[in-house]
Amino acid sequence: MANSDTYKGIYAMHKYWGKKPFNEISKFIEKYSEPNETVMDCFCGSGVTLIEAVKAGRKAVGVDLNPIAIKLAHASLTAVNIDEINKIFENIKTTLQETINSMYEMEFEGENTMVTHTIWKNGEPIEVWYRTDKEKKKIRAGNSTDIKMCNEPAIEAKWYPKSIMFENSRINVGKEQKVSDLFTPRALVGLSLLLDEIKKIEDEKLKEVFELTLSGTLSQASNLVFVIRRRKKNKGEKPRAEVGSWVIGYWVPEEHFEINVWNCFENRFKRILKGEQEIYSLFSEKSDSYMQEYVKLINGSATQIPIDDNSVDYVFIDPPHTNRVLYMEQSLMWNAWLGLDEEIEWDNEIVVTEAKNRKKKNSDNYNLLLDKAFGEIYRVLKPNRYFSLAFNCLDDNIWIDILNLSVHHGFEIRDIVPLEYSATSVI
Repeated sequence: MANSDTYKGIYAMHKYWGKKPFNEISKFIEKYSEPNETVMDCFCGSGVTLIEAVKAGRKAVGVDLNPIAIKLAHASLTAVNIDEINKIFENIKTTLQETINSMYEMEFEGENTMVTHTIWKNGEPIEVWYRTDKEKKKIRAGNSTDIKMCNEPAIEAKWYPKSIMFENSRINVGKEQKVSDLFTPRALVGLSLLLDEIKKIEDEKLKEVFELTLSGTLSQASNLVFVIRRRKKNKGEKPRAEVGSWVIGYWVPEEHFEINVWNCFENRFKRILKGEQEIYSLFSEKSDSYMQEYVKLINGSATQIPIDDNSVDYVFIDPPHTNRVLYMEQSLMWNAWLGLDEEIEWDNEIVVTEAKNRKKKNSDNYNLLLDKAFGEIYRVLKPNRYFSLAFNCLDDNIWIDILNLSVHHGFEIRDIVPLEYSATSVI
């Protein structure tokens, strides 16, 4: 099935892995269910299946073990007043923009300058991008003042997470590495100030919007942003640096950017705002009671789904493809900053991982838990109804295991369809 639409608006608000082309998922939903029937995705991730189901007039049940996934899915299905969102952003801007920017202000060659980007290599600032009152972008070499301002910020940080990550060389996590190690001291201050201000928002729906703005900010405000070097047309010129982005894993490149935290936050807010405008246009006419009736979100395991037998009309799932994407480990940065990591049920994750402290998460455990998940799908699915499985793997043995699980639980294979990922599925 061709992927004709890329992700934008509602689907570009926050980075998440393995998003399927929403336009194609909607075709599955329309083919295998009717309006007012119930569609379930028990590996719902950021909520693409659920959003498309509600858009098509279906009820939606979403289950995911990852707390940030449920928060993102909830926000993507909840209409919030756009004027209120803008008002809160302006309040945050008034309160914090000048304070955060003060950590990037310095005098250079007799001018007041604002640092926007610093390229670090082996602990040294080798290139600094800055702006002045007259020019938006100038470039200079780094110096000792840059080092001091970054590593010894004049402002004290508020709370930030110091959660220990799972040591895993495959995603570049070292022994006893902390989430906070992914950021410069200056970035930690700026992010902690933003988080502290967001915690003061009383309306839970609005607070959720800005929590996701912050978590969406984290990657570009971290040390994970690589430098793209493109050579200029003129022979002998120094390769021009361009800003990359965080894609997957926790690899800190030898050359990496440190980007002004306020700029990261404001840029992410612009994306969030576009998404919220689309959400409002889609769901604002639906009352809270309507959405409570039509949408059920469960932060839990697909192996134990708390809904009735024979209550679902169609299931679409995209479970972790063994060790291809380590969803929970790679979401730890987001979950930790939002204080969601303490209650994660790591043992229930259906995944294969090389993490040293998760040795039980092997192929046998993966098959055991996926078998339970298939059993739950069979239990909640009404007789003679369909369930679609999106799966990507080059290992024939794993495919045989998947097919055997399906047959073991009484499913009949009716169709096999190639399905492309979106080119921007990690946005």
